[in-house]
Order: sequence, then C-alpha cells, then structure tokens
Amino acid sequence: MKKLNFDIIQSYQSFSTIAEMDQAVRGFLYKHKSSLSEGTMKVLKFIWRHSVKVIGVSFAKYDTIADGVQISRRTVIRATKQLESLGMIKKIPTARMNGKQGVNLLVIQPFQSIDDMKNNVSPLDVTAPVTPNKTENKQSSLCENKTKPTYVRNSENSHYLKLEESTQKEKSDLIHDHQLDTSFLPESVHKEFVQAAKPFLTAVEIYKLRKRVLIVYNKMKLERCLADVMDKVIDAFKQTVFMKKMGRIHSTFEGYFYRVMYEFLIVEKRNELRHRLFDFIGD
Repeated sequence: MKKLNFDIIQSYQSFSTIAEMDQAVRGFLYKHKSSLSEGTMKVLKFIWRHSVKVIGVSFAKYDTIADGVQISRRTVIRATKQLESLGMIKKIPTARMNGKQGVNLLVIQPFQSIDDMKNNVSPLDVTAPVTPNKTENKQSSLCENKTKPTYVRNSENSHYLKLEESTQKEKSDLIHDHQLDTSFLPESVHKEFVQAAKPFLTAVEIYKLRKRVLIVYNKMKLERCLADVMDKVIDAFKQTVFMKKMGRIHSTFEGYFYRVMYEFLIVEKRNELRHRLFDFIGD
C-alpha cells in the first residue's frame, strides 16, 4: 500500500488527453450500459467528471461520491466493484502519511472505442455464401484476411453486384502481396520491428501494422523519439503473437496489438510526467 502524494497519483495517469478518456468511457457504455444499474451509472459519471486534474484518476472518497450522487455508501462500493470487474476502473489502495489507510484511487482504464467495436461485424449480421469453400477461412498469417464477399439479407441484386465488384478489385490489388519480402519495405519502417514481425507477417501486413504504431505514438506525445521506445512496441507485438497462438484474441490481431501497445506506452508517458508538480491541495 503506497503513501498518498501527488507524485503517486500522477504516476497512475491512464490517458494523455481528456478526449482519449472520454472515448474509452463511451466505448465501455456502448458495450455495457444495458447491464448497469442506475446507481452504477451515477457512480461512473461522477468518477468520470472527477478524473481530469490527473487524467483518468479519481481520488474522491466513497462518502464524497455518495453525497455527490445522492446514494448510499454501500451502493457506491458495490458499483465500483462492478465497474472494476468489467474492466472500466482499477482500484489502487493508498496510505496516509501517518501510515493509516487512505483513499482508494479509482483509475479509469483504456477501453475499446465504439468505432472499433462497430467494425467487428457479428456473424448474425451476414449470411454465408451459397457454396462456401472450406479453405476460405484459412489464414496465411496472424493478421486477418481481407473481408470476403458477404451477402446481406434482404438486399437488392444490384447491391450484390457492387459487393462482388469491390471484392474482385481487392483481390486483384492484393494478388502479389505474398511475393514481396521485407526488403521491399520503406526505410522508415524500423528494422528491429521488421525483424521481430517477419516470421509471422508478410511485408504488406508489417507495413499496415506500422501505421498502428504511429497512431499510438503520436497520441502519446512522448518527449522521446519512436526509436527510443521501440523495445516497448516490440514487447507489445510479442505479447499479441503469444495471445493469438493461445487463441485468446477474439477481435482482430491489429486491434489487440493497438490496445496492448497503448497500455505499454501510457506507462512511458507517465514516467515522463513524473517530474511535473501541480498544486492540488483543497481539491
């Protein structure tokens, strides 16, 4: 149990901007809102509103939350436990300077965005082709294959033709992908990342994955250059490969890699922010 001071609070910052925190909470609500009670919704909104001084971290007491949303302290505790079990928050126990138990930090966790969830099409939304090919579902690598033609229920014939034409164009564009080795990659793709990824991915897939790396790095606004944190990026890739081999990834390889890399680099961002001091007395 850590003694509470501002440096400790700041070390748990989970987002680099308020917009990123808002995106995570909205993604969580998009997925779980229907299963949350009114009291849990009130507690989440209170924690959300009071996690802006150190982005993603609330250090409000249970009694303060209870008074703020007009519910019992017991309901607040029950709500925080539910939010923690669903992966929205993480509870960090702390101690006062005199050694006695202090307030719990409630840290909002990164969560899949609404756009990412919408892009994962449910099997119930489409029907299979009339004559499925058993080999179509096989993948040549860990990254997901290009989306195959899907026939949407109750669609017009003209829509079927558009889907087929689009798919044929994609196939013609990608027909030579697997003939490219990593020597074709631009110099801008970090060599260490290429070495780690090439046993599992094609050159084209490595290049696409590198775009995810740049998106997360630019979001973090790190003081160090990308090359200085490339070891963390590679660690995130290796963890993603392992989880894929274990059958634990239920979305896309790229999306899972994005989330793991985000978690790794947010820690690096916290470390850079440690030296900055803010006066939060009286909040």
